Amino acid sequence: MSLNVIIALLLSIVISVFSTFYIIRFSKNLGWGDDPSEDRKIHKRKVPNMGGIAVFIATMVTYFSFSDYSDIIRPDKLFSISIFLFFIGVKDDVESISIRSRFIMEFLCAFFIIYITDIRLTTLWGIFGIEEIPLVPSYLLTSLFIVGCINAYNMIDGLDGLLGSISLIGAMSFGFIFNFSGEWLWTLLCIAMCGALLGFLFFNWYPANIFMGNGGALFLGTIFACFALRAMQLRPITYGEIHISMLHTMAFSIIAIPIVDMLMVFSLRIYHGHSPFKADNRHIHHRLIGMGLNHAQASLVIVLLNILIIAFAYRIQDMRALKSLLFTILFCFVLELAVIYATYYIKKGKRKKIVSH
Repeated sequence: MSLNVIIALLLSIVISVFSTFYIIRFSKNLGWGDDPSEDRKIHKRKVPNMGGIAVFIATMVTYFSFSDYSDIIRPDKLFSISIFLFFIGVKDDVESISIRSRFIMEFLCAFFIIYITDIRLTTLWGIFGIEEIPLVPSYLLTSLFIVGCINAYNMIDGLDGLLGSISLIGAMSFGFIFNFSGEWLWTLLCIAMCGALLGFLFFNWYPANIFMGNGGALFLGTIFACFALRAMQLRPITYGEIHISMLHTMAFSIIAIPIVDMLMVFSLRIYHGHSPFKADNRHIHHRLIGMGLNHAQASLVIVLLNILIIAFAYRIQDMRALKSLLFTILFCFVLELAVIYATYYIKKGKRKKIVSH
């Protein structure tokens, strides 16, 4: 590990810690925070919800302090758009924005990210018999993917330390991929994000003194969508004993928890006759809390599931492109369904005990 990497990580941690500390004080003085009055809310007190500002500042300052002009596809090309999305989220934290307005702005931002960076889906790896994707469908599918990631990361932010923890695992995982591929600036961005998240988690772990908020969630969702898309463009990696041939499968496995949870929740809402955008308590973290786990335990379980999915995707590298992706997706849904059924039987058992008494 080079000295620059260590300094960048430490700088990001320090900036994040100090920024988060002062944001907490500032928010409390102004009375800003997440309202716990809604039934689906798990916390019982008003908590400052602008921690994403600290993550954003620490990531940006650290990245630009150490960046150079070494990579052709530079991650800072997408910052102007991610900044806009970040401030949309911050505004939503202060004053609610309608779902329709948010989606319009998110799709516009996704389109401009693709146009500026040319990071996009160019193949479906044989799904539905499709290999190469023409330009217009490529833009549409990639925009949908980016907006999906943005909202998936926003929706998974429901427990103390959860979004920060899975984002930390994601930043570390993509950091290794970019480092082994010789993508210094993308690696630097991952390092800056790791430090920012570590500093933030010091205040966000159970019991949390601050939440990430929509600003941070939208920023993280945008960046991780771009991390995944960039990783899919890279050539197979061989570094000593490490060999990664199916980068599209590895990229999906890293962001799988938020994506699969969102798809599962949307499916259940539609099945029960509700709008897929109607907030409820069907997310995986709500179910784990329903099983009797506390915030820290539930967050750790989800982090371990995330690591398990990444390890599974790595172990099936010898499969063909389509098979490896489909098996990883299936594995994710099996894990999610296992949690749903475990919750059902635990609650059923508790009801039987109450009736018997």
